[in-house]
Amino acid sequence: MMERKAKAVDSPEYPEEEPIVPWTKEQVLEFRQAQPTVSVWWVIGAQVLVGLVLMFVAWLLGVKLAKMVSLGYGSLCVVLPSALFARGITSRWSGLGPGAAVTGFFLWEFVKIAMTMVMLLISQSVVDDLSWPMMILGLIITMKVYWLSFLWTRKS
Repeated sequence: MMERKAKAVDSPEYPEEEPIVPWTKEQVLEFRQAQPTVSVWWVIGAQVLVGLVLMFVAWLLGVKLAKMVSLGYGSLCVVLPSALFARGITSRWSGLGPGAAVTGFFLWEFVKIAMTMVMLLISQSVVDDLSWPMMILGLIITMKVYWLSFLWTRKS
């Protein structure tokens, strides 16, 4: 049994691995500068813009006011929690170290999810004559702005 393991490790399928060498500070800085970034606030702004454009297009198509409000509330269910999340992860507390950054990220992500759920749960009492399909449409289209941020970073 031991001979089989030795043969498998020595075979060409498992070449000997190179040792891992840690990067220098200069290599890390060079890597960071080569990676394009988009501000989280630009993404939030784009979400607001998409929500407004959705409502404008709905108005142009002659959609009833109640459905337009539902569409806008769906967008708000994404924008407001995202803005709170962005504010939380860009605060001075998240820059105290890697542990604080990771903890802060998970904490604010939980707050974002909880706020979105609460906003969806109270939507029936907040919006008169709520149209669930329009609200979900606004929510989904506004959420897709996150994917646009990946396209922005690739073009930079």
